[in-house]
Amino acid sequence: MIKVLIAEDQQLFRDLLEHMLQNNEEFQVVATTRNGCEAIDAARLHQPDVILMDLSMPECDGLQAIRILRSEGNQSKILVLSASQGEGEIEEAIRLGSEGYIPKNISKEELFLAIRSVYSGMEVIHKTGRDILQHATKKTVTRRGDKIIVMVNEMEVVLSQRDVEIIRMIIDGKTTEEIAGELFLAEGRVRNIITDLISKLMLKDKTQLAVFAIKNK
Repeated sequence: MIKVLIAEDQQLFRDLLEHMLQNNEEFQVVATTRNGCEAIDAARLHQPDVILMDLSMPECDGLQAIRILRSEGNQSKILVLSASQGEGEIEEAIRLGSEGYIPKNISKEELFLAIRSVYSGMEVIHKTGRDILQHATKKTVTRRGDKIIVMVNEMEVVLSQRDVEIIRMIIDGKTTEEIAGELFLAEGRVRNIITDLISKLMLKDKTQLAVFAIKNK
């Protein structure tokens, strides 16, 4: 279960987020807060897996809260959820240590996908405010330096080198046990990574994952 902290000053939207997440067995809302100061205190107390962080809040805004939490060494994944789509604010949030950005006008399914993605170590940057799930099969792969970027329905998912290595081993026909042995990981951990990859890339199984990887070289 993914522990989530919500930092949002608008009560109606905050309550809506809490209701959606609490009604999904994957998530547990450990706290809801109205400003950055409350978010910092709640993050210290509950150590959530993911913080949904609004940028525009009274007393202490989202950027200030991110800066303070990261300066303290807080390891929670921070996903900026904001009505603001200004590139400057988004870039600053990422620079300060947040793992991603999504706008407030996304669908419930997109929200769940983004939370799962940052929880699993992916960087998620939503490019537009459109309904990105209308094109469920749209996926493109690009490279940015040593990173591999997969665009899934306009959602940017960054694959780590370990993710890529595991996918290569799947293509080579290695079992989960063999992959775990070569990477010095627990077999259950490898199984979870593969499941997360299949979910994030909106595929059905390991076979589709292998075919997708081969197709995109």
